Amino acid sequence: MKMSRKKKIERFDRKYRDKGGFKKFVEMVENLATLEEIGRHFGFSRQNTAGLYRSFFGRGYSEIQAKRRELRQKQRYNTLEELDELIEELKSRGKLRSAKKVHYIKLVKKVAEERRYDVQIVRKRSGALDVTINGYKCTISGTQTQTVYHIPRGHPPSVYFRFAVPTKPTDFCIFVIDVGGKYTYHIIPYDVIKGLSLITLKEKYERKEGARGSKSSKYAIYRNRWDLLAKPPES
Repeated sequence: MKMSRKKKIERFDRKYRDKGGFKKFVEMVENLATLEEIGRHFGFSRQNTAGLYRSFFGRGYSEIQAKRRELRQKQRYNTLEELDELIEELKSRGKLRSAKKVHYIKLVKKVAEERRYDVQIVRKRSGALDVTINGYKCTISGTQTQTVYHIPRGHPPSVYFRFAVPTKPTDFCIFVIDVGGKYTYHIIPYDVIKGLSLITLKEKYERKEGARGSKSSKYAIYRNRWDLLAKPPES
């Protein structure tokens, strides 16, 4: 005898009660979760997820996948004007730090597109923006805050800018130093700094007397190194 939909739901609830049961399954579907995400939560395969969805609702999961694709397309920011609108939206909601972060993302997008690089920006469900440049995943942050470490006698002080290094792996970290509307970009491969929690950078690097090489910091070589993003990653 064929099991009714009600019985199937009751059986699912009994088996996965500790993971939220059928209510959690429906919640994840309504939030447009992927088959993999639902399966990972309950502990079964994406194929089982698709089969359960069809069993519960009598249709394939492709309709949810189509909605997710449509939503992602709507959440893409293809122009600088769209990012301006997002900045104003965030400001109106009092999210000034988020608005500032989008401002720095906009600056990077503008410079990269002037070099004819392919820039893709997608807003995640969390509200954060995913940025890829020529296929590279990039984390972008900026600051105007100066830190003076010491003031040598008879010389200008050493001014640095501090940035947090992301814990989540990416391809490149792009750090924007903002000095009165003048911008300096450090494009640093994540593998170079992934063991750090903080990094200090300078707007300009001067040669130290007696120092080897042309710059006084190992990060100076990444100042305005847009060429590192020119060639897409090897597939």
